[in-house]
Amino acid sequence: MRPAASILLLTTATGFGFGLLAWLGAYAALGLLPPEAPALLIAGIALALILASVGLLASVFHLERKERAWRAFTQWRSSWLSREGVAAVLIYPLAIALGVAFLRDAQSLWTRLLGAATLVGSLGTVYCTAMIYASLKPVRQWHNAHTAPDYLLYALFSGAVLFAALRTAALGAAGPMASVAALMAALACFAKCAYWRHIDRQGPLATLASAIGLPKGTAKALDAPHFSENYILRQMGFVIARRHAARLRRLALGVGFALPLVLEVLAGLPVVPLTSTLLALGCAAVGLLIERWLFFGEATHVAALYYGRPV
Repeated sequence: MRPAASILLLTTATGFGFGLLAWLGAYAALGLLPPEAPALLIAGIALALILASVGLLASVFHLERKERAWRAFTQWRSSWLSREGVAAVLIYPLAIALGVAFLRDAQSLWTRLLGAATLVGSLGTVYCTAMIYASLKPVRQWHNAHTAPDYLLYALFSGAVLFAALRTAALGAAGPMASVAALMAALACFAKCAYWRHIDRQGPLATLASAIGLPKGTAKALDAPHFSENYILRQMGFVIARRHAARLRRLALGVGFALPLVLEVLAGLPVVPLTSTLLALGCAAVGLLIERWLFFGEATHVAALYYGRPV
């Protein structure tokens, strides 16, 4: 599939935003946010909602008929895309209510309940985003047991790195979030390797021979279906060279997961905590953008088989 810049921004920015909201909600639910530093929660909620808004607005630019974007909210009974939109909109009043409740009483029952609701709602929104791709049976790289859990894990990882940087800027130290971010980096790295191992070993959904009813052997098209590029070839026939994919995979693992892990460990020691957490945040953002590009670039739609492309 051709990686569109708007979708890369959507899946990366919303991952950071909803991931941060999930950690803020978890901390509030457990009563771990320091009452003497309300600016930490308020700034975190504001930043998370800004990132989520940027990602959601970017998705509108991916639509052919942008004036019909509102219709995405009407099909929530059957469409994961619609469910994502509804869930994302519901997060805003929840997060704002959490901030208000925290300012009134950081340890109140309402603060804890709203924190838990924000946590569940944020992860639920990320899950809806993941299921947009995991539910597509014609794309074997997406329709598997790795896609949805990986999306959740990457959101928690990016949110933890962002929260560690925010906490360090506000309080002078990342505290336990440095260790949490390092752990999430290790888990995300392991999950990404497992995903790549799975899709590399997976056989094609179909071959040209099986598509025309031949159980064995090979088949070859005598003529190309089209002599010019069309929508399917532009969007679903994108192919990335194996050597480029291998290089980008190493870059995503090194920059996106390994470097943040090391930097978060340094921040927890602590060794220049603010510099370490900010560098970890920058590396995670670059690495996850590369990972998202590969997620789309390596995906092959079965429709491309008609045009002689491997699936």
